[in-house]
Order: sequence, then C-alpha cells, then structure tokens
Amino acid sequence: MNLLIFITFYILITLSIIGYGLIFGKIIYKKNTLEIGQSGIFGIFFITFLAYLTNFFLPLSNQVNLAIHFIGIVSFFYFFKKKNYFNKKELITLIFTILIVIFFILSAKPHDDFPYYHFPYINLLNNENLQIGIGNFNHGFRTSSSIFYFSSTFYLPIIKYEIIHIGSAFFLIFANLILLKKLIIDKNKYNKFILILALLSFSMINIFFYRIGEHGTDKSAQILMILFVIEILIILNYKKINLENVSFAIILIILAASLKVIYLIYLLFFLTFIYYTKNKIKFILEIVRSKIFVFSSVFIIFVISVNFFNTGCLLYPAPITCFENIYWSIAPEEVNEMNKWYQLWAKAGATPIFRTNNPEEYISNFYWVSNWLNNYFFNKVSDYILGLFFLSIIILITFYKINKSSFLTPKYLLIYSLVIVLFITWFINHPSLRYGGYHLISLILFIPFSVHLSKNTYNNKKFYSKIILIISIISLIFVARNVQRISKENEVYNYNFLKNPSYVEKFENHELYSKINATKKCNIDNCVEATIFSKKIFGRYIFFKKR
Repeated sequence: MNLLIFITFYILITLSIIGYGLIFGKIIYKKNTLEIGQSGIFGIFFITFLAYLTNFFLPLSNQVNLAIHFIGIVSFFYFFKKKNYFNKKELITLIFTILIVIFFILSAKPHDDFPYYHFPYINLLNNENLQIGIGNFNHGFRTSSSIFYFSSTFYLPIIKYEIIHIGSAFFLIFANLILLKKLIIDKNKYNKFILILALLSFSMINIFFYRIGEHGTDKSAQILMILFVIEILIILNYKKINLENVSFAIILIILAASLKVIYLIYLLFFLTFIYYTKNKIKFILEIVRSKIFVFSSVFIIFVISVNFFNTGCLLYPAPITCFENIYWSIAPEEVNEMNKWYQLWAKAGATPIFRTNNPEEYISNFYWVSNWLNNYFFNKVSDYILGLFFLSIIILITFYKINKSSFLTPKYLLIYSLVIVLFITWFINHPSLRYGGYHLISLILFIPFSVHLSKNTYNNKKFYSKIILIISIISLIFVARNVQRISKENEVYNYNFLKNPSYVEKFENHELYSKINATKKCNIDNCVEATIFSKKIFGRYIFFKKR
C-alpha cells in the first residue's frame, strides 16, 4: 500500500466522522449550530454507537464498514452544499489540522498493547458478532474499550487493516479544532481566562501527547476530559444553563467513560449545573426526557453489556459488579487478584524490575507512598510536572504585564474544588498518569495560572497576536518531533513510510482469533485436556472454563 492510498482513506474517514456528527446534531438539536470540532466528537460518538449496535447482530466486516462510511461521506458533502453549516475559517483550520496530524499518524508504531489485545479484539469484531465469554482467552479482552469498536470500522476494502491503529488521531484532530476555534475564530466571545486555559491545553496536548504509539486507550479519554472541564467553565460563565448548551458536555463525559469507565465519576461536575439552575427540577426533567439522554444511556448500556458478556462483570474488575454463578464469568479469585494488581501496578508495587513481597499490605494504609515516590514520581510524574511548569513559564513570559492580581471567582472555585477532589481520589486509588493523572495535574496548575495571568496581560490586539505566535510555535514543535520520530523509526525498524506507511505486517496478531475458532469445536466431552470450552446457545457461542 502506498502513501497516497493511506492518506486518502485517512481524509475520507475524517469527512465521514464529521458527516455523522452533523447527522447526530440534526437528530438531537432543533437547530443545528455545531462547529466542525464538535461535529467530529459527535461523529466519533455516533459511529461508535452504530458499531456497538451492529456488532450485537453482525460482524463489522469490510462491506458493513464501507456502507457505514459511505453514508458519512455522503452526509458531509450534503451539508457542505448548505453554506450555513460550514464557516470558511473553520474549513481552513480543518485542512491545516488534517495536514499537521498526518505527521502524527506516520510517526510511530502502534501502542505496545496493540499486538497483544488491541488488534486481536478488533480482528474479532470484524469477523464475528458479539461472542460471550471471550474474557477467558486474554486479559485484554476483559477490559473492552469503545476505541476498539470505533477503530474496527476502519477495516475497509483495499486498505484492509492498515489504518485501524490511528483511532486516537481523530480525537486529537477534533480536540485541536475545538480549541483553535476558541483561540482564533471565536476569540472575542470569551474572556482572557478561557483563552489562556485553552491555549495551555492546546500546548499541553500537542507537546506531551505527540506520539500515537503512546496513546493506547488512555490519552484520548484525558483529552476529552480537558475539553469537558473547559466546556463546563464556559457554560457556567457565558451561556444559559439549558439542555442545548450542556448536550456537548454530556457527550464528552459519556464518550470518555466508554473509553475508560472510571470517567463516569466526572458526572459529579453536572451537580454544578443543578446548583446554579433556578428551576432545578425542570432542568433535570428536561435532560431525562431528551434524545441526548436516551442516546447516552443506551450507549452506556452497550458498554456495560459488552463488559458483562465478556467477563460476567458489569464493571470489570470491580468484584461487587460480578456475577460469579454465570458459567462464562471470570472466577472470583481472578477478579480479586486483578483488582489488586491494578492498584499494585499503579502504586509502583509491581514493575519490570521490582515486585513487593506482600501486595495486600503494600496497597493499604499508604504503605506504598514512599516506594511510589522513589520509583514512579521520580522521574515520570516529576518530569511531567517540570514540563508543565516550563510551558507555563513560557506562556507567562510571553503574555505577562503587571496589572492587578486576582483570585478565583466563585464559579471557577467550585470547578477547581471538584478537580482537587478527583485528584485526591486518583492519588489514593490509582496514582498512575495513564489513569487520569495527566489532565488532573495540568488542570490543577492551569486553572489558577490562567485566572491570574488573565488579569495581568496585554491589551487585546497584542494579546491575540501572541496567541497566534504560540500556536505556530507549538505546531512547529509537534511536526518537528514527529519528523524526528519518523527518522528514528526508519533507523530502528527500517520503516519507509513512502513505500508502506502502515505497521500492519509487524503488528497483526491472528493467533487469538484462530484459538477462538478452534475452541468452537471444543466441549467438555471431546476436549478433556483443554482449559477453555464452548457451548452454542441460540446460534451464539459461549466460552467458559471448567471449575
């Protein structure tokens, strides 16, 4: 496959996503006023929703996926003809972002877990409808993420599997479009606090999340959470609190929770809407009766159902949500061990070079803090914090002009307090950057910094010109680092993106699907020495272990 085909499919899928976002906007809004970035997030949500729904009944084959994206592309061009749907400046920003992100998708091999369970899971979705008990085959199959369903729709004729690893690129594209629209196109709508916070967020995402090979299933959700907090702050300070204005925030939280279910806890932020709404009961009823609530609820039901059919747990590995008497379920002792393992790993009790002798004692009563500081805080967390401070200093030097000091206003203070509460929760339970630390630490620093700097900066004309300067510098850094990465990949893997821009040959793993197919012929009577058996009920295979 050559580079031209690779880029063509990448662009067509981008247009399809926007097209589905516009369809979804038509469904939930009386008047569709979505910007392109928001349409992209809505499109990711809606395509993923359709992928879950379809896979309950059909494999996500290349023919099915072709039909899905054909509708999306046709939708995009249908709306494109209607001039009121697209702002010319937004289209220019879209083209710029698509071109910049090309370096992102060409710069590195997939995440380390890609051959272990990302590809096998996607491969299964492309070849089978929902299978029951697949968590018995692979630990990764027990922790399903919606990005697998979204990415499985990239399995298409001609290109086959060669673009399925770039799902996280679309989260980056549309997050950047949302932030750039605030910073460049809608800059007069917001005060300097929001603009500085958006600029810091844009800089952080593109400097620290520049490698596609490090995204996995984690960083896309954290990007959504940064957008979510900014959206909450905008609604509380610039918009009327009503269903139309909070719909995008709802989609952000639900989509993030489908990537990593732990982000359901961020529903706490919606208490701020209720707190500041005069007619609280009316507002709650308006949301509950809305189409956005129905779609979001069904989407979460899909996610929880897949967890249940994979493992016998609604939220694996939370033991309280598991049904141990269902014969395809993961054994209770395995669930408990995995629950402890997540905490042990996050608290630096298990690393490639260290394993504590008493895991249960280690993860309890803060015995782990000292070792975590020595083996994880230094140098991973500390390097990240130093990077954020360096970024903040650059922004400070660029914008600072002594004016007057300020403190957090009450509405900002309430949101900031919730961020602090979530940070403490993160630190106590799973203090790993990948489990939410990146965005929580950055928001703890960025929010008060943005409030203070917004009161001590230049006049509007000079202020806006400096925003453009920072955006240009960050974009150049993003491109330069990825170009450098491409060069390194060429040296290490003999990777030539001009001849073959995909790593598909190295990272396809069909072994698990072959094992699943072999197990279909294996029941307790005819496979005495096997560890996993199958049973067919109502035309659907169920896989289980003998206890």
